[in-house]
Amino acid sequence: MAVSIEWTITPEVAFTPGVQRYIGAIRRGVRAIAQRRAPEIENWMKLNAIWVDRTGNARQTLTAEVEDLALDVVQIVMEHGVEYGVWLELAHGGTYAILAPAIDYWGPIVWADVQALLR
Repeated sequence: MAVSIEWTITPEVAFTPGVQRYIGAIRRGVRAIAQRRAPEIENWMKLNAIWVDRTGNARQTLTAEVEDLALDVVQIVMEHGVEYGVWLELAHGGTYAILAPAIDYWGPIVWADVQALLR
């Protein structure tokens, strides 16, 4: 006895809504990770910046904020809030840099969060 399957709708019509929900869930999850980690990253930078404070402005104005660039892109923007922040990052061979060390430290942590989201 042969059994046959007859599609009443195309596979694209059947699967597209589910795929769109899955993609939306991933986007929301990645944004939630970024929103959770950004304050931790900012705090880490403020605690681990190795320069000696004179006014405290450089340390106080370090930020890590979440930005949505496009439908599929979320980023954590880390920056100095003082004009001389570029000198802290680049002068003296990067001795006083905090942005690159923050990326080195937090990049694998955030990536692990994203991988856990996809499991």
